[in-house]
Amino acid sequence: MQILGLDRSVRFVGRIKDRKLISFARSPDAAPLLDEELSSMAHYQASVKASWEDMFNEALGKTNWMITSKEKVKLITLFLDDGLLILSTEPNSNHDHDNSEDKKS
Repeated sequence: MQILGLDRSVRFVGRIKDRKLISFARSPDAAPLLDEELSSMAHYQASVKASWEDMFNEALGKTNWMITSKEKVKLITLFLDDGLLILSTEPNSNHDHDNSEDKKS
């Protein structure tokens, strides 16, 4: 829930471990874009994409994050030591914006 409070554009945040969604929170203002079956497949797909990235770790270093931008949503995957943190945001969200500068003023 804390992550949802960081920015109004965050629609959904979930924690994936061992290719399974173990916890999640959804913004009360955001209607799901996928039904339950497609939602499960999307979470599994994030895990599979993450495992593909592991192949390149030795040569390129660990992947820190990935972003997939779609017409209706932006999907952000953060790589953690013990799994993934996945977020969906509004498609026009600014994933490069550093809020720390806002907090200084």
